[in-house]
Amino acid sequence: PTWTYDLASGLIELAMSDAPAGNYHCTGSGQTSWFEFTRAIFTELGLDPQRVEPTTSDAFVRPAPRPAFSVLSETEWAAAGLAPMRDWRGALHAAFERDGAALRDES
Repeated sequence: PTWTYDLASGLIELAMSDAPAGNYHCTGSGQTSWFEFTRAIFTELGLDPQRVEPTTSDAFVRPAPRPAFSVLSETEWAAAGLAPMRDWRGALHAAFERDGAALRDES
């Protein structure tokens, strides 16, 4: 997961850098599953993350096939000397700190 605030900052850094032309994944550090991500959101909301139960992709048939494992690589980003993006958990927490009322629909 990548917070758009971090994405915008990363893209500005990339644009201002001398990084060679190429494909870059500007993405939050670390990796997680949708299950773990949803549990982390519940935690940030102050809700019981145990309410989120695991399931399989087979239970959610999608129109387009999805890979079983699709973590974006930060290899090219790091090789270009760009600052690593912060961990997705820290970014998720920061998003709730900054925009918590809107994310909790308390506006």
